Parts: sequence; C-alpha cells; structure tokens
Amino acid sequence: MVSHAIKLGDALEPLLIEVNEDLVRKYGEVSGDFNPIHFDDRASKEKGFSAKIIHGMLSMAIASNIVEPYLDKGYWVKTYEMKFKAPVLVGETISIKGTIESVEKESFNIDVTISSPTYPQVAKSRIVLHVYK
Repeated sequence: MVSHAIKLGDALEPLLIEVNEDLVRKYGEVSGDFNPIHFDDRASKEKGFSAKIIHGMLSMAIASNIVEPYLDKGYWVKTYEMKFKAPVLVGETISIKGTIESVEKESFNIDVTISSPTYPQVAKSRIVLHVYK
C-alpha cells in the first residue's frame, strides 16, 4: 500500500549534480563508450556541439538519484522512461526536479525534468515506483 505521505502534486527534493570530467571518464570505462564527443572538444565541435557532452545514459543514471529516498522506504523502480531533448556539457551542474504525477494503490508515478545552465530542458522522464510486497 502506498504511504499516505505521498500525495499527487508533491514535489520531490530537487538535486544539483556536477558532471565533471572524472565522472564522464569513469562512465566511459564502465560502459565501454569512448566516443570522442565525450572526451575531446574538437571532436564534439566537429559534430556540432559547443563542447564535450556527457553520455545520454549517464544523465539518465544521474537523474534516477531523485527517487533514492523512496528506495530506502520499501519501493522499487518498476519502469523508467526518458526522452532526451538536449545534451549536457561536461563540467555543467544539472538540476533534477520531480513531481508526483499520479498515485495508485501500490505504485506512484513521478515526472522528472532535467535542466542545465545551457539548456532549460535537457530531458524529461517518468519513473514508476512500486511498493515491495
């Protein structure tokens, strides 16, 4: 049963996370994605970006941190969808905000938006949390 403390329209605690070169390098090592657009300014600019960009899936992983407090309270991520709208530049601090979109008997949906200093909407996602049984 979903906790009574979870209400439609409630905002989650927002997060600000800096995506530095070390984090991008570590993600590249773990994922095996060494595309030069993530590591070389010149290669990024040749592809039309203003600077190096982070991996899209890294931004998705970082954004999922917004639901961490609920994972400690007996919920698990049932689904996680993201639509990427703009890149995040290496070295930027991204803002992650979430709002409770709907509440069901044993789950609730969260709308998440990710923004950066360069782009007001980097990505939009929907995370469905479900209670452990």
